[in-house]
Amino acid sequence: MALSAGWRGRALLQVRRIWLPLGAVLLAYGVAAAVNQPLRDRIRPGAQNHLGLPLHVVEPVRADEFVFGTLPTTWLQQRLVDPSGPHWYDAAVALVYASHFVVIPAVAVLLWRWDRPRFGAWIGCVGLLVAVGTTVYILYPMAPPWIAADLGLTGPARRISGIGWDYLGLTPVGDLLGAGQASSNPVAAMPSMHAAAAALVAAFFWVGTAWWGRVALALYPLAMGFALVYTAEHYVVDVLAGVLAAVAVVVGRNRWAARRVVGPAQPTATGSGCADGRPARRRP
Repeated sequence: MALSAGWRGRALLQVRRIWLPLGAVLLAYGVAAAVNQPLRDRIRPGAQNHLGLPLHVVEPVRADEFVFGTLPTTWLQQRLVDPSGPHWYDAAVALVYASHFVVIPAVAVLLWRWDRPRFGAWIGCVGLLVAVGTTVYILYPMAPPWIAADLGLTGPARRISGIGWDYLGLTPVGDLLGAGQASSNPVAAMPSMHAAAAALVAAFFWVGTAWWGRVALALYPLAMGFALVYTAEHYVVDVLAGVLAAVAVVVGRNRWAARRVVGPAQPTATGSGCADGRPARRRP
């Protein structure tokens, strides 16, 4: 009986600490998609969501073109997309893109299992980042490059995040992910949560990681950013916005956690909060 009660207690704790927060993340995305539902059938500049806020299509195109002189997505696809079929780099891009859907819950489960003190910090960072991202999705609905290209507002830009699965011989996986994309919020482009999640992983584990580990951490958001721009899922501008949002979340929560431990009038110890998760020692 005692064993059964203990097992039930641990199960409830896991539900409350892991699955409820992750469920709240999905709920936030659902709310943003519901608010922007009218834009699914009227994707054009100036169309409005349920709050009367307009869809932005042209501004990110002009921003990328102003910085690079051309649209990076079109430039990359003209040089890398082969009409005869996908290449190895398309497979790599598909894997990097799909990693977004597992990295957040995977890190949560691993920290819960092996580094419980850092688990709460991770969930806090994820929750704050999703709150920021979905709020912007509602207040600033924005179309990705493939939609702008379909509307004739840019050069050619195809949505090709799934073609790499054909190279791997896993076409059903690509079809499944494509079906998920078709049912998702098509105007949730600013900021890029794919880029934000990758940057969050890097920023969260940055402190206390050896130099070679930091190289690996930095490569993940860089690879994700390339994948997003190449596949016409995002502009460079919203990739950068996602990265900045993630870094701001980590830095902000680190400072908040440090101030809670040592008090606002005392110097804060480094390496606390999201990046470390271990409380700083109170100074005598």
